[in-house]
Amino acid sequence: MHTEPLPTIDYHLCTGCHACVDTCPVQALDQAGGKAFLAYPDLCTYCTACEDVCPVGAIALPFLIVLRSSALH
Repeated sequence: MHTEPLPTIDYHLCTGCHACVDTCPVQALDQAGGKAFLAYPDLCTYCTACEDVCPVGAIALPFLIVLRSSALH
C-alpha cells in the first residue's frame, strides 16, 4: 500500500497526448479511454517528469514535507 502522495491527473484537462506515458522512466503511467492514468503507483519514483512534460498542466505532484524533531532544535 502506498502511503506517500501520488501524482494526480485531472481527467477533464487531460487531452490524451501520451507525452506523460512516453516520458515516464519507470512506465508507471498508461492510458485508457483516451486519458492518462497512474497504472502502477508502486513504480512511481516521483521524478516529476510527467508533470514537467504535460502541455496542459493536467498532472500535479503534491509534495509531503516531513519535519524531524532534530530539525526543530
